[in-house]
Amino acid sequence: MKINKFTFLLAFIVLAAFTLEKAIPALNLNGMNKSANPADDFYDYANGTWLKNNPVPESESRWGSFNEIVEQNNVLLSQILQEAAKNKTAKPSSAIDKVGKFYRVFMDTSKRETQGISPVLPYLKQIDAISSKEQLIQTIAKFHKIGIRCLFGSYVSQDIKNSSKYIVYMGQGGIGLPDRDYYLKNDPKTLKIKKAYFDYISNAFKIFGVGNIIDTTNSHIESVIGIETELASSSMSRVERRDTEKQYNKFKKEEVFGKYSNMLISNYYAAIPELKFSDVIVSQPLFFDKVCQLTDKYNMEQWKLYLKWCFINSSMSYLNSECEKLRFDFYSTTLSGVKTQKPTWKRAIDATNATVGELLGQLFVEKAFSQNSKQRVNVILDNISEAFKGRLQKLDWMSGETKVKALEKLAGFTRKLGYPDKWKDYSKLNITEGSYFENHINENIFSYNEMIDKMGKAVDRTEWGMLPQTVNAYYNPQNNEIVFPAAIMQPPFFNAYADEAVNYGSIGAVIGHEFLHGFDDQGSKYGPDGNLKSWWTEEDRKKFEVKTKMLVNQFNSYIVIDSLHVNGELTLGENIADLGGLTMAYEALKMYLKNNPSANKIIDGYTPEQRFFIGFAQVWKNNSRPEAARQLILTDPHSPPQFRVFGTLSNMNQFYEIWGVKEGNTMYRKPEERATIW
Repeated sequence: MKINKFTFLLAFIVLAAFTLEKAIPALNLNGMNKSANPADDFYDYANGTWLKNNPVPESESRWGSFNEIVEQNNVLLSQILQEAAKNKTAKPSSAIDKVGKFYRVFMDTSKRETQGISPVLPYLKQIDAISSKEQLIQTIAKFHKIGIRCLFGSYVSQDIKNSSKYIVYMGQGGIGLPDRDYYLKNDPKTLKIKKAYFDYISNAFKIFGVGNIIDTTNSHIESVIGIETELASSSMSRVERRDTEKQYNKFKKEEVFGKYSNMLISNYYAAIPELKFSDVIVSQPLFFDKVCQLTDKYNMEQWKLYLKWCFINSSMSYLNSECEKLRFDFYSTTLSGVKTQKPTWKRAIDATNATVGELLGQLFVEKAFSQNSKQRVNVILDNISEAFKGRLQKLDWMSGETKVKALEKLAGFTRKLGYPDKWKDYSKLNITEGSYFENHINENIFSYNEMIDKMGKAVDRTEWGMLPQTVNAYYNPQNNEIVFPAAIMQPPFFNAYADEAVNYGSIGAVIGHEFLHGFDDQGSKYGPDGNLKSWWTEEDRKKFEVKTKMLVNQFNSYIVIDSLHVNGELTLGENIADLGGLTMAYEALKMYLKNNPSANKIIDGYTPEQRFFIGFAQVWKNNSRPEAARQLILTDPHSPPQFRVFGTLSNMNQFYEIWGVKEGNTMYRKPEERATIW
């Protein structure tokens, strides 16, 4: 699961509390559909009644076990925020002070209505004042500093071939739709979305008074969409971007300045004098070749319209209700099928996480983190690591030479559990009583400066890429680390009241999943030191690719909605991690049962092995709106939840044995068609 350099379990964020006083059942027996045949549809068997009784609420695009946790835990987060907002004696610039101040300003919706679009107008005047290509590229640099996404991206991150150092990256960007395919496809549903996007731009421009003079033919909107379409046409697809090696194009700064002189890239970096660098990695060279062509193809007025749209679109959610709802109607309703906005207090939680997340995280763990859960999860992690080691040693398709390297990488894994040992320093972040928009810009400046300041310094491997109040987990290949925030150590992932069979099927599958990301089709290209380099023999890599191709073909065959199939290539890394992770968790459970014979008992009519598989499937219960399902198929590297269950289990011989799957059952795959990799 790759998002930037990190590997995540899920695509959405949920918050959690550990202060629940009553025991939570290990399995949701009432949510099962026991009339279904588990050998035909185990997802329905484990979740069918719940799926029938839990339609997607109007304020959501999908609804599952994670959303249920959100609902119960939003109460705790809201309580923390309200207490912070009322605290008048907090030390200035303390976590309580900044969190409370931010929350107060966000909740003052009357002030946002009074301010209207006024916070944005000075920036639009800056765009109006542009009179040359030099000023255009310098303005883009200034806007990047304040978090406005336009034309392309430039950032500082670890060098993937020298993970001990930071380097400057340049990458594609500059489009307003979720993916390049929205611009390039012309099927009826995509055309409908493109028409809605046109209307969205038109309505937003009217609010801000853009194009009122030149606008009788809508040429101002066509200019924006024309530029975005050309940027999209030269962008790498999401599948292409899974090839990390292809995107590692390292140049000297002077080479880049010469190569892309027509877009005045040297002027861009001249506007960021605090960034001192000598090398640049250009992730998508063809994209920047296109940008160089476009700088002459479109005139200055068209570029200014495009830049205004980038700024307006990036700002709509931080202004008054008219702007906020207009953006919601397109991005949430049209694209994801969401009917109504969440109430203000819930949006306040999301906004606080996005702005002062680790400050809120400090307050969260003080109230809600269980050290006992951390210790027990650590034991499960140890056992899965040992199970993985044993399986690696027994692989019949991998040579001894590559096994040595694989075991070295596994031994080099580091783990982070709970929350950072060192919290982020927010002392330079200015949270004001002025406006929500101003605080949003201030946070963007703070984050940008924090990123730029890394250049030339040693890589800080103590940093976290996720908040402790997030129910999620990730693998970072450049640090060769697995990270489990505090909030994932609670039901349904980890249940202190559950038998270990269920915990191994849920949190154990998550742990195994993150381990396996170090050995999926992308993570396996990184060495134990976090550098992108080959440690495989050529023959072993070919065998691995033959095995993974089986997964690609399998998932390509799954139809999600209408004629839309799962993209087996886009989801390959996640599918490898699901299959391998659950396999490791099952091996670890068998080790646990062997060492703890008393745990080998029937509960609720199910053996430990059966409870393991039910626990896994129930984590993925989920209903989605058709619009959301369609968007995720195009953009998400994860398979839809039902296929994460169906596809994974139909490859596991252990599942066939435990649930009596025979030829003729829907879950059955011929032995030679079952993917067995790790």
